[in-house]
Amino acid sequence: MRIPAVASVLSGAILTLVSAFLVAAPPAAADSGTTWLCRPGQSGDPCGGRSGAPIDCFYVYPTASLEQSTNADFATSAELRTVAGMQAGPFDADCNVWAPVYRQVTLKALFNPPAEGVAAARDLAYQDVVNAWNDYLANHNGGRGVVLIGHSQGTRMLRSLIRNEIDGKPVRAQLVSALLIGGDVLVAKGSTTGGDFPTVPACTEVAQTGCVIAYSSFTRTPPANTRFGRSPATPDVSEVRGTLPYGPGYEVLCTNPASLRDNADAPIHAVVAGREFDTLHARCTTGDGPHVLLVEGPGAGLLPAVPDQTWGTHLLDTNLAQQDLVDLVAAQSLAYQRR
Repeated sequence: MRIPAVASVLSGAILTLVSAFLVAAPPAAADSGTTWLCRPGQSGDPCGGRSGAPIDCFYVYPTASLEQSTNADFATSAELRTVAGMQAGPFDADCNVWAPVYRQVTLKALFNPPAEGVAAARDLAYQDVVNAWNDYLANHNGGRGVVLIGHSQGTRMLRSLIRNEIDGKPVRAQLVSALLIGGDVLVAKGSTTGGDFPTVPACTEVAQTGCVIAYSSFTRTPPANTRFGRSPATPDVSEVRGTLPYGPGYEVLCTNPASLRDNADAPIHAVVAGREFDTLHARCTTGDGPHVLLVEGPGAGLLPAVPDQTWGTHLLDTNLAQQDLVDLVAAQSLAYQRR
């Protein structure tokens, strides 16, 4: 049987996400100590550089750095530009994208952690994100609504940022939504809040604002040792220490961007390299097992799990429902402006 086009192209996207373009990246603009990978009006901006949208997007990219240290530096490297273009670029149609460079934990440290672990390295990365967020609010936001967008390590940074710097603060009123993909957002069991965020709920309506969309994608039932979909039993010291909940009173939030009210099976629309594919459908799993977005349809089973089945289709989390996410941001932007 011939591999369906969607599987072939989406599998190719995995290679793009883990490889660097062999081209020189133009320098990113810096002000107030922040190096911006993406910012409105920037020449050669991998996120598009739009500056006329009524709202902003603040994007924190996933683990992508190919540097050989534990923490990356502030270089706007080719691999960062690649992943930003694929994940954040499509949102440029609806928002002005701001994306700070932060000293993230590198791919090398993720798969071969140093003897002392990476907790301190996570703390350093998180502080960079906080500093960039404060710079953005003080010098660039101008009172506009903002969508937070993260994936993987970026989502874990934003979980702590919302918990520590946004929820319960005046800036909470400017939160259009948060797309926290591939990072296990926690809620109280049977609730849409009460985990990571006391007052920022899961999105249950297309035009709802001030809410969170979160999921991790799999094309088959996650294995028992899955990396995603279960509340951690102990404090997660691989993240920013002491800021996030854990234990049996919580569950991982899964919101199907194509079926927010019920999280039921619905068509999803993948976007890779500017091409849209509409052969897939997805639903959120429930019950006592892992809570993940289960993706099915022609070619879904052929999508590789990288580096193994415990990760699911983690590298394609955003791409698999990207048009649905873009459409949601457009609807939420309109609702926020009307409000």
